[in-house]
Amino acid sequence: MANETPYSIVVYQGWTFKGWVGNPIDLKPTPRHNMKPTATFAIDSDHLRAADLMAPGARVMIYRHGEFQMSGPVRLATGDFNMASVLTFNVEGDFRILHNWLAWPKPTAPLTGQNVEYRTITGPAETVVKTVMAEAATRLGYPLTIAPDLGRGAVGTYTFRFHPTYDRLFPAVDQAGIGVTVRQDGDGLLLDCYTPRDYPHILSPASGTVIGGTYSLAAPTATRVVVGGQGEGVARTFKGFSDGARESEWVDIIEVFQDARDSSVGDVYAERAAEALGDGAPMSGLSLELSETPHFRYGGDGLRIGDRVTARINGQLFTDTLREVQLSWNKDGDLATPIIGERTDDPDVKLAKRIRDLKRDNMDRMAR
Repeated sequence: MANETPYSIVVYQGWTFKGWVGNPIDLKPTPRHNMKPTATFAIDSDHLRAADLMAPGARVMIYRHGEFQMSGPVRLATGDFNMASVLTFNVEGDFRILHNWLAWPKPTAPLTGQNVEYRTITGPAETVVKTVMAEAATRLGYPLTIAPDLGRGAVGTYTFRFHPTYDRLFPAVDQAGIGVTVRQDGDGLLLDCYTPRDYPHILSPASGTVIGGTYSLAAPTATRVVVGGQGEGVARTFKGFSDGARESEWVDIIEVFQDARDSSVGDVYAERAAEALGDGAPMSGLSLELSETPHFRYGGDGLRIGDRVTARINGQLFTDTLREVQLSWNKDGDLATPIIGERTDDPDVKLAKRIRDLKRDNMDRMAR
């Protein structure tokens, strides 16, 4: 007999509750830190909730062991014409609104009143995120509630000119030391922030918590940054920055160019250089298969998305952020595979990052 699923999928039509999917054929949710969560799941075509899930506006909330994992709309439904067919659904997490909403230069003015080139905001990362998203929700008339601002995260300067908010907020917000969450709450969405914690235990095969997995180590891709400010041609200002410690450790020099034409407020050169050096830092990525026990597990009081985790692999300590957890349920049971850091050896991750960078560069050019 198949194991009883620890998952529950709550189905909505818009914000209207429709029912549950308590025993999917398989389910693969992937919660993520400061990135869009995703999920896929399959049910029989004659399932009571099939019609609701295939209708426009279908949404789900996914729980594991009674704990919320993610919420979001169904973005793709697929199946075949067999009498005993299976329907598969793809879900995007509600964090998606940071990708889908634009930050206008003057968010309270109509398009005909956009008489400033760029919007510039300086403040703690949490304050900036909540201010920009609250303004966008008001402009769009969307039911988004913003949790009280606690002013967490390092102070930074952010600029916007019809950019998707995510493109201008990240990775700077991530590097500022906070996480951002968006989830369904009543008849709308709730946006809030959190401060990542240091997970108090070291994971290792010797401790019995790690039973498999892979890891990768990547050298830096930037040690020096040339930042180009405002102006044209020979009148343009350029400033250089370098990470001497990184160059000494890796015995290497790698120069990159970072644009800062959009702002002259504050020390924008240093901020853009820090962002570029952060993107080009050496990376270690761990994909760990964990052995969950009553005393150690993902979720609850155990390991959580956003935790800074240390793992001992082959005698070396690796510390990085728990970026995502690949959860899965099928007839073989329940599995949680945390991804710590960025897996630079994953071709899908590398391709997605490259496409995202190209899209961001193109958006910058179009918005000028």
